[in-house]
Amino acid sequence: MPLTAGQAIHEETSMWDWIARNHQVLGVAANIAMLFVWIAYLQVFVSSYRRQKRPSILVNRGAGSGLEARCLISNMSAEAIYIESLIATVETSQGRWSCPVTELQEGRSDTKLATRQGPLQAGEFVDIGSFQSLVEPVLRRNGELPGGAAPDGLEDLVAFEMKVIAVHGSDDLLAGAVRRFDLIRRRDQLLLRGHEVGTRQIRSRRKREKLRDDVEADL
Repeated sequence: MPLTAGQAIHEETSMWDWIARNHQVLGVAANIAMLFVWIAYLQVFVSSYRRQKRPSILVNRGAGSGLEARCLISNMSAEAIYIESLIATVETSQGRWSCPVTELQEGRSDTKLATRQGPLQAGEFVDIGSFQSLVEPVLRRNGELPGGAAPDGLEDLVAFEMKVIAVHGSDDLLAGAVRRFDLIRRRDQLLLRGHEVGTRQIRSRRKREKLRDDVEADL
């Protein structure tokens, strides 16, 4: 049954009377709701800020698909990084070995020819050499590849992994990233294929603290 004009006016008056009696409670509720809205905005802002400040290092393959391809390291962070150490891991059918490959050639006076260390600005990349030039020192160091061995001595390769350790901004902890490449045999050729689409960033505090041990082993 529809309300008469008098009943409608009475209902509206009652509502305003209820609001007037409870305006303090309603004010507190509104302030609490507004507080939750600002907290949500703050969380979004902090989360976005942290993502922008986090280091992001990419390891890619370029200029080829086999061991002759170049290993590229890109700095996709918002700030510059300093490449502190590079650790290569080689997996064959006989075992798995790791060693630093930061230094290129001993006895060179030109720093660019002697080390892969150095700063890398935001958005820049560096070519650290062919994958073969990174694989062979690991195998030689562990006695799996004699000096001067031909490329066909690498037929037992199963996978290659590159770990990049870097200093990022004013962060006390080292930054790190790892990418694994599987070796695929196709038509008597060894082809490199990323085990995953992207590069795995080392984010956890515990794992980043352990990166210092890897750097000390490279000294």
